[in-house]
Amino acid sequence: MYLNNSQSPIITTNGDIEAANNPRIYHLVKPIDDHQFPNNKLIERTHKAIPEIFLTRLLSTKGTIQKFVDDFFLTILTVNEALPPAVKWLFDLLDEAARKHGIQDPEVVHAWKSNSLPLRFWVNFIKNPDFIFDINKTSTLDSCLSVIAQTFMDACSTTEHRLGKDSPSNKLLFAKVTNLT
Repeated sequence: MYLNNSQSPIITTNGDIEAANNPRIYHLVKPIDDHQFPNNKLIERTHKAIPEIFLTRLLSTKGTIQKFVDDFFLTILTVNEALPPAVKWLFDLLDEAARKHGIQDPEVVHAWKSNSLPLRFWVNFIKNPDFIFDINKTSTLDSCLSVIAQTFMDACSTTEHRLGKDSPSNKLLFAKVTNLT
């Protein structure tokens, strides 16, 4: 966040930020106003410069929230003694459908299970906490939650991901955690 004259923002109980000089909030890349820069070369240069500038901030932010993200995933993915009855019923139903239709490929059943619970339910919950909780989801929060949800989807994938210098920063940032190397 960038504040003019080094004023501290006031964070209200619903998570909104209030400040006298209207703070500008950025998520990794500063939004570009087309009317602000008519020259396309300046826009390209701005998009290339900002990721390098904010790399340190990105890494420190990841370090700050990593414990909370880890705890969340540990909570939703840990099975105590038995699967919850609804999840066990769903997975048994998918296993039975595979047997009934002669599907021998374990990747197909894995895809069904991955798409049903983690990718359809939990990713939707991660990206849209406002569906369940009474919160104001700002565009910055939406962008951050989308990165976490995309990382979760990548971790559920069985395909091999190739990373390079042009890979998105969120994939590079979480490559070690999701075994995307």
